[in-house]
This record gives sequence, C-alpha cells and structure tokens, in this order.
Amino acid sequence: MISWIHIGLALGLAPLLPGVINRVKARFAGRQGQPVLQLYFDLAKLLRKGAVYSATTSWVFRAGPVVGLGCVLTALALLPAGGAPGLLAFPGDALLLTGLLGLMRFATMLAALDTGSSFEGMGASREAVFGLLCEPALLLGLGLWARG
Repeated sequence: MISWIHIGLALGLAPLLPGVINRVKARFAGRQGQPVLQLYFDLAKLLRKGAVYSATTSWVFRAGPVVGLGCVLTALALLPAGGAPGLLAFPGDALLLTGLLGLMRFATMLAALDTGSSFEGMGASREAVFGLLCEPALLLGLGLWARG
C-alpha cells in the first residue's frame, strides 16, 4: 500500500520541483518569477485541449508518448521509496530500470523522427546526445549502489 502512495506522490509532486527551481532562479536574477504552481496550471490547460496530428505521422508518433508513460510508470514501480521495496522489485531490477529508461528514450526518438518535419533529425539527435551523456552516469551510480 505504501508503494502506491509513493508512486502517487511522485506523479503528483513532479511538476512542483521545476516550479520551485524556476522561482529560485528568477529570485536570484532579481525578478519576481512565475508562480511555483505554474506547471500545474499549464498541465490543466493542456489536458483540456484535444490532440492534433499531422497528416504525415503514423501510429509510431501516437505510440511514442504512450510507451514513454508506460516506461516511466513501470520504472516508478521498480524504485524503492521510504524504506519500502518497490511494487515490482526483484533481483536484477536495476537492469530493467535502465532498459525501461532506454526504451522510453528510443520511443521518444522514433516519435520525433516520424513527424515529417524539417526539425525531426535535430530533435532526435538532441535526445540521443542527452542519453549518451546521462545514461553512463546512471549506470555507474546503479553499479555502485548495487555493490553498496
């Protein structure tokens, strides 16, 4: 039961951290900054809108966000929180966690390449470079944690 609460808190409070970061950065720059809850307002506005798809996109573009959300939710269910094991915890779950995050990045890149836009390659290559920079550090940290 406690793991379900942690997953709900992680999903519910995720927009709060960037809001606090943006507010603090604005304060250091001498500006007032946006409200801390601005990302919640933006999410509510975006959820009221309908989806608009280009004529050049296929099912790959529509499946990308669904696969990404599924990977993130499964990764959250693998993570221990507050001393309680994850919902789907098992020996070797760190490998599945990295695989899920890699699959999410791959689905995002495929969806970007499917748009038929002139900027598709640039967006997909940017996502690949972020993965190239972040995933070795994640693997190193998980390896050290597993030895721990």
